[in-house]
Amino acid sequence: MSTPRLSRRQLLRLAGAGAAGSLIAACGGAPQGAAPTPASEATAVTQPTVNATPVGPTATAIPLPQGETIEGFTSLMANPSEQIKLVYWWGNNYEPALQFTNEIIARFSNAYPNVIVEPVAGQNCDAFITAAAAGTPPDLFHTWDCVERMGAWARRNVIIPLDDYIARSKFPLDDYAPGIMDTCRMDGKIWGMVDTAGVFLLWMRPQIFADIGKPVDAVPQDTDEMWQWARELTRTDASGGIERLGLRMPNWLWEYFAWIAVFGGEIWDVNAGEPTPDHPGVLAALNDLVEQVRLYGAENLQRWSSGIGAGEGAQNPWLAGNAVMQVGGDWTGQAIFDFFPDWKFGEQYHAVAPPPAPEGKRAGESAIAWWSWPWVIPAGTRNPDWSWELLRFYLSTEFQVNVHAKFKEMLVRKSMMNDERLGHPWIKAGRDIVNGQRKLTTMMPMNPVAAEYSNLLGEAIDGVIRLNRTPEEAMAQVKTETMQKLSELKG
Repeated sequence: MSTPRLSRRQLLRLAGAGAAGSLIAACGGAPQGAAPTPASEATAVTQPTVNATPVGPTATAIPLPQGETIEGFTSLMANPSEQIKLVYWWGNNYEPALQFTNEIIARFSNAYPNVIVEPVAGQNCDAFITAAAAGTPPDLFHTWDCVERMGAWARRNVIIPLDDYIARSKFPLDDYAPGIMDTCRMDGKIWGMVDTAGVFLLWMRPQIFADIGKPVDAVPQDTDEMWQWARELTRTDASGGIERLGLRMPNWLWEYFAWIAVFGGEIWDVNAGEPTPDHPGVLAALNDLVEQVRLYGAENLQRWSSGIGAGEGAQNPWLAGNAVMQVGGDWTGQAIFDFFPDWKFGEQYHAVAPPPAPEGKRAGESAIAWWSWPWVIPAGTRNPDWSWELLRFYLSTEFQVNVHAKFKEMLVRKSMMNDERLGHPWIKAGRDIVNGQRKLTTMMPMNPVAAEYSNLLGEAIDGVIRLNRTPEEAMAQVKTETMQKLSELKG
């Protein structure tokens, strides 16, 4: 059985479609584009077309034309004497917000009339690598669904470090929430800037809780209680087939990461620079999932996934009430907005932090997993200084708040996180998590084998969830193969 791989771009297009919400059929794997073959990445780094060393602007503010304002952005470069064009690639193709976003992007030219930005949506990471190999990359690229590939790009000079630009423009890195920039740091340098990010939430259909005598505001205190509720909420037919599942299990890589985090698991040792798929917390999380699969029956779950659990759009099993709870990202809120805009938070749906594993089952501090979407500057751009200036504009309140409010996404900059324009209930729930006491973690910090390692993890966990192998066997093999890839890089 093949393993589908959905990027966040595809998830937004489906707005919570069942391909991302199925149970066993969709298990495992990183998002599409997360792991190229080594050969495809290598072809992209033959010879950069320009010197990758950034020059950087001075930190002297240039005033905007009289009467013009751009919220939170101060221009640092002089308008060029001749017109130049900056090509910006981004993976998003969510139609309801594209025109609005392009209008915000065009406001960069209000600061610099001779600089025209050409935004091109729907550009994935394979297209980026192809353009880089040909010496014709965009001037700025949004990683969107392939943050795991940044480490390989940095090692092969596909992207440039941004430390000099950050220092010269005095960008306040400490404005980011703790840990969120770990996906951009490697070898003592910063290789990208996080656009937006989010935390995984436990999404619930609280009105169904009445079936087991729970009030609509009930929240499980730990994963054991959550599974108990899930079993009580599950409904089967006369033959034992599942008609309604109490909890849709994690079924793709970032959801696995969210599950591992609540058990205190760690998949990468930053100090040693090595993978740790055999960490006790990782094994505890996977064994917990295996226990649940055995209780329901792997074949029974497979049948549910292939039938009632495979709905798309408004028929997504959680939206349709065929799954009462699920651990998922902010695109779940987007799906609610698109298909059920009249739903009220706390009535038809609820979202809270995934509960921690019981203290006796976890092997470390229970954490909430981040995911992030950084921007990078390609090594082959002819105008790296202008790429950074455009990136600074994208990091300003003008772009960040207005665009991400339109996309119903949470921001992770302290200065903007509580902006009243970001008012959707699931954004507030995520913000409460970030401002709370739970540890936040970037499960896969930037490293040179993150893409290959992610694929190995996804495939191995896929086999574990199908009961084809034990967590211990699977993770031992992942560690061996990932260490081999690291050794090949060093060699």
